Amino acid sequence: MTRNDLADPFLFGLSSGAAAGAVSVITVFGDNFGIWTLPVAAFTGGILAASIASCALFGAVLLLASDLLARTLLPPQELPIGIITTSLGAFFVVTMVVRNRL
Repeated sequence: MTRNDLADPFLFGLSSGAAAGAVSVITVFGDNFGIWTLPVAAFTGGILAASIASCALFGAVLLLASDLLARTLLPPQELPIGIITTSLGAFFVVTMVVRNRL
């Protein structure tokens, strides 16, 4: 079995983030930045790609923690994973809202 280097998940994330950043910067700021439009688009795309990767990692960790809690909270039974995931996600959102208000 051969491995295709062009099918690397990191490359997909990087290219999709760069494309989204380029489109957003060119469509929003294209007239204002002039010659600096493309460098700003490349920089914004790199930041967006890193953000997408960190969100994917956080989501995987959240689901793993929810699954472990759902299996271990009530040993003879299993709780639905959606209840645990919603509870952890709601706690996270409320924490972010409180921090931004203060």
